[in-house]
Amino acid sequence: MTDGLHTREQGLRVHHLANLGGLVAIAGLDREPPDLLLGGLLELATRLPDLPATRRAAIASTGRAKLDARATSKRAWKSWSRSKELHGLTLSSEHIRRIIGALGGDERCTSAGLPRMMLRLLGEETSDE
Repeated sequence: MTDGLHTREQGLRVHHLANLGGLVAIAGLDREPPDLLLGGLLELATRLPDLPATRRAAIASTGRAKLDARATSKRAWKSWSRSKELHGLTLSSEHIRRIIGALGGDERCTSAGLPRMMLRLLGEETSDE
């Protein structure tokens, strides 16, 4: 099965690599410079085979606990957001300016101030925080 851009196997490989990137982010390493991150992973790769089975099991247990906690919090967030009927939406500054204009507001503010102005017009925000 292909989508014209890549084969199914290539898609699975990309998905796998994206998941590995997610693990790097969960570990809090996604803000490290690439050379340091790769160096650290290379060092881990050389040391890992020499670790005793008990140490490997302890490290895996820590990782499993983090993944389980993340899955639990992710499920809780999804449940809460469904109950509140929240929707994920990404709007550009231009989109927000149009919404503000349609609501009768003055869309001539800085990009950083647009979301706050839109919320005020929608009656969702009443104070300057």
